[in-house]
Parts: sequence; structure tokens; C-alpha cells
Amino acid sequence: MNHRDPTVLDHDELATLRRAAAMAHTIGTIGLRLSAGGATIADVVPPTGAPLDRGLTPGPRVDPCGFRIAVANAWADHRAGRKVGLVGWDGPDGNELGERLTVTWAVGAPGKLLGLGAVRAMCATQAVWAFASLLPPDTLGAVLADVGTGEAAASTPLGDELAAKLICDDLLDVTVVHIEADPAVPPTRSIVRTLDEVLRRMLAAVGAAEVVDAVAAQL
Repeated sequence: MNHRDPTVLDHDELATLRRAAAMAHTIGTIGLRLSAGGATIADVVPPTGAPLDRGLTPGPRVDPCGFRIAVANAWADHRAGRKVGLVGWDGPDGNELGERLTVTWAVGAPGKLLGLGAVRAMCATQAVWAFASLLPPDTLGAVLADVGTGEAAASTPLGDELAAKLICDDLLDVTVVHIEADPAVPPTRSIVRTLDEVLRRMLAAVGAAEVVDAVAAQL
């Protein structure tokens, strides 16, 4: 039986790296650990030094800007039909199936990972909520507009004290959905909980749209 080379990144793994790179570059308190088969390949360490998994030996360190450029180059090679591998990962000896790439996220305190790539973070004194999407910006904007007109919209604390924006990364073909709270009006615990839920609902809607978009691209 022929097995796929575990040292060659596939489309889904590159999608994972693109999301992670966009978020680490946009949100300055996110750390990433790339690993496979129990071995650390690299650590993406922001200036704030977000804590990483202590269960693994630290790997070569790279800053978020350098990681973004490396992933963007890999994405360009992949789109051009060239195979893309991982430097420092040669596959496990004696395991013909191989271990796949794992990307572990960490966010500096008092931030929190909200699941599926969504985070709440503090950037200096600014409270932000964010996640990354592979949808084209126009499509993403339409999906988020539909979420905003839903039944929960009336109770969403998106007023003058909050601003939502889309940050497009043309090198990675990724857009970060970014919500900022006005530093002059610190969000209350109630607003924090509500925005956590709002972000999760946005992420669910965008995730469903991404699945539909991916299926349509294969037809």
C-alpha cells in the first residue's frame, strides 16, 4: 500500500499554518509550537513570550513576522504545484504512516483560547477578540453581516465602545476578524462573556461557509 509522504505538507496542513501565521502576526500575544511525533519542529514566540507546551523540548525559535513570510512562501510554492516540506522533520523511523504536523496555540495572560482558532487577548491595554478565515473578504463580510442580523444581534454589545474590522493578509490569503474594545471603556465581565459567545457564533457561521466553499471548489 502506498502512503503519503509524512514530510510533505498537504492542503489542509497548509491551511492550518496559514491561519496560525495570520493570527500570530496580527495578535502580538499568540505563541505557536509546531511538532510531530513528539518532537518539536519550531516555536513561534511573540515579543510577549506567550507560554508554550512544557511537555515538549523547546525547538528553534522564530518570530511571528518570519513565520508569516515562511508560510506565505510555502503557500505560493504549493499553489504553483511544488511540494512543500518541513525543515527539521524527517519522519519517524520505522513508522511508514508517519506522524502528521500539530500546531499548538498559546495566548499570553490574561488572554484565553476560545476554541477552533478563536482567541480573546490583551494587546498592550487593548482587549481584542479574533479568529482567521480562508473565505474571500467579500464572502466573509456577507457571512458576518448575516450573523449580525440574527436574533442575537439586539443583545450584542457592539456599540460605539466596540469596533469590528477585517484585516486581510494577501500573502497568506487569510482574513482576520478582529474586534477591539475601546481602551477608555474597559469591558465588563458581562460584555466579555457576551463577546466570547458572539465570536463563537461568528466562527461557527464562517466555518460552515468555508466547508460549503471548499466543496463547491471541488465540483
